[in-house]
Amino acid sequence: MDRPAAILIVEGSGRGFLSHYSHALALGLHEAGHRVRLVTAPCDELSDWAVPFERHATLRPGLSGWRELLNQTRRFGPEIVHFQWLSDPVGASLYVRWARRRGAAVLYTPHNLLPHRGRWMTMPLFRRLYRVFDRVIVRDEAMRWAAHEMLDVDPDRMSMATGSPNIIAHPSAPATMPPEAPARRPGEIRALHFGHGCHRKGLEPMLRALARTDCPENLHLLLAGSGVARGIAPAILRAARRKVRVSVIDRYLEPGEVAGLFGAADLVAMPYAKLCRSPILDLAAAFRRPVLRTGRVEATRFDEGRHGMTIRHGDFAAFAEALAGLARAPERLREMKRALREGPDFTSEMVALAARHTAIYADTMAWMRARAGDPCGRAVPVMAGE
Repeated sequence: MDRPAAILIVEGSGRGFLSHYSHALALGLHEAGHRVRLVTAPCDELSDWAVPFERHATLRPGLSGWRELLNQTRRFGPEIVHFQWLSDPVGASLYVRWARRRGAAVLYTPHNLLPHRGRWMTMPLFRRLYRVFDRVIVRDEAMRWAAHEMLDVDPDRMSMATGSPNIIAHPSAPATMPPEAPARRPGEIRALHFGHGCHRKGLEPMLRALARTDCPENLHLLLAGSGVARGIAPAILRAARRKVRVSVIDRYLEPGEVAGLFGAADLVAMPYAKLCRSPILDLAAAFRRPVLRTGRVEATRFDEGRHGMTIRHGDFAAFAEALAGLARAPERLREMKRALREGPDFTSEMVALAARHTAIYADTMAWMRARAGDPCGRAVPVMAGE
């Protein structure tokens, strides 16, 4: 794109990874010279953070939200509308057709191809919705394959943009420790297990294994997040605490507190039983923290021994031993953290993400002109550079 564009980014949750990613993308596009407006939910957890681009935390669920988006589109007059998450395929399909009649290109980045709830019931509706977008931006090859195989998305209408810069890792972002967090002890190795509670994250079997493991005194396991200890039998937690120091912060944490927790962690523990591509892995990378994971935690890129260690799924005894072993050999953690710090920092990742999106937007607009018979339009290889 050889000139600045008006770009409307739509992210309706206002919380967690989706909000952080959308803010980082908006900031990168703004700093690249584009006119950017981010429309997000009234519960925007970053509302207290000053941003140099336009931000409207006015997008409510349901019909009122679509009305608000129509008004925002009319007032802003975007050339590009870029959705980051959708749960209403019917309303979205109607909006996309309306926005395209106004000359806007409409793109979608599905951070999950289908919503967590009712995914199989809504799949036919989402399959039709995906065909309406001018471009679908996927974040890795696995999602591109799944979008084509499961939802019949034309590969020629997909582009890929890798990288997950997280705005809470910005050098000037606030970072505070939660008041419940225990003080750090001399020589402590702090392992952080972070996120919403879910039995498929393998926390209970990991605690059972730790209760049978000879753990060093310097190991401190910190569990943090809303409902993080949900479903864990008190007896299992007590048994684990007889062998290892375990602290629990069971509530939703503000972005600055999340930054404080990750900044103070020595490693991130992900003993997941479920197969997933968790944003926690991206968050750990953003803060240059090594990860101890099971093979169920998938990543676009994970260099064994540099980004962390991978334990075979289901072998929680091996996971507990690895956790204890890293606490006994803190120099291995320091080496991994040094290697991670040698990689690209937040700013360079944000610039690269914005540049990749700028190229995708330009390709999409050129494709739309060519399809409409504009004599200035040209055929563009949409997968170029991937």
